[in-house]
Amino acid sequence: MQCALLHSNSLKKQNKKEGISIGKYTKKPEQLLRQLSLRHHEHFAICVPIDQGDPLKYLSSIDVVRRIKFCLANDGFNVDHLFAQAGLDRLERHNPPNEDPFRLSDKFSYLWETLTALSGDAMLGFRVAPPHPICWLGVFGHLLMSSKNLKIASENVVRYLPLMTPTVRATIEQMDDTTVVGLHLVPGKFAVPQQRYDFTWNMLLSTLRFVSVQPNLRPIMVEYMFPEPESVAAYEEKFGCPVRFNAPRNAMHFADDHLMAPIPTSNHLAAEGLFRMLDERLQQVAHVGFTLKVRNLLISMIDQGGALREAVAAQLLISERTLQRRLESEGTDFSTLVDEVRKELAEQYLAGVKLPLKEMSFRLGFSDPRAFHRACVRWFGQPPSKFQLKNAV
Repeated sequence: MQCALLHSNSLKKQNKKEGISIGKYTKKPEQLLRQLSLRHHEHFAICVPIDQGDPLKYLSSIDVVRRIKFCLANDGFNVDHLFAQAGLDRLERHNPPNEDPFRLSDKFSYLWETLTALSGDAMLGFRVAPPHPICWLGVFGHLLMSSKNLKIASENVVRYLPLMTPTVRATIEQMDDTTVVGLHLVPGKFAVPQQRYDFTWNMLLSTLRFVSVQPNLRPIMVEYMFPEPESVAAYEEKFGCPVRFNAPRNAMHFADDHLMAPIPTSNHLAAEGLFRMLDERLQQVAHVGFTLKVRNLLISMIDQGGALREAVAAQLLISERTLQRRLESEGTDFSTLVDEVRKELAEQYLAGVKLPLKEMSFRLGFSDPRAFHRACVRWFGQPPSKFQLKNAV
């Protein structure tokens, strides 16, 4: 991950000009952000991802895995060996569109469980933190930096979190003079390891400290639903506050007076432009719910082959024509989804399941193993036997 670091002093002259020209871009936030370098603090720098052409790019599971790998490498880990030994190199390369959030959650749980076991460090989640956390967040980093204060920034994170990741749910609650941020990592078939929560809390706290220029910002209490570890003191040292285990929820408590401090880069016009753009994206995410529902059905019904379209429509209690029309309204079609699901499952089968290729082709809904052979050549550039042998080696 490369970052262009711009010293704030070099931007002081630019700010005056940018302040004049902001208004003309408020209807086009993408142009605004590309034109505007948000003011930052005297002792910090603006961190702009330069290895991604679009500063509004959202994170995918591949992005997160690569950045975890990057941070571990900086911490002295032999990451190539570690990821290969854990079989996580495939996760680093492959990120299917509209992936089932439960399956994606299991991949991340497997990532943290494996890395923790191989490293022997139960508190590994705290070690994966970049020096400039805004680099991880893309457009959300801009939104946080343009927010009025940390309380509003936290509310914005909770509001737009569905755009950032489908595997994390967050809440924000007011209790007297305290703001409580609740966290729920969606489990799949497997339980979520504590290291995932450690990593997420650490990223949240590092980001709030960076954005507000409060390097000593601390919560007043952190709650974990997990059993008490051997050393509670190690957690209290990390957070700088009491940590309660066996709690009814996973939550971080902040004093309101700490969160109400103004953010130096606050920019009302930039924030308003981002709100409009992100609200549009939220509506788009809501509309793709039907496509995701169909994909999830296909994963369990793919072996029905030629009768698949009829079976999926019957499961959804709609006609085949309505099924196709609703998919087309979301920019896809049934045949494309079937091909995507078959490719995803084929890669998993060929990488780990010891099945005869003939049986594998039938499980994927192919009526003829030769059709499976042709599909593998189209997907992976090689026949299934060669792909299977490569992964076995």
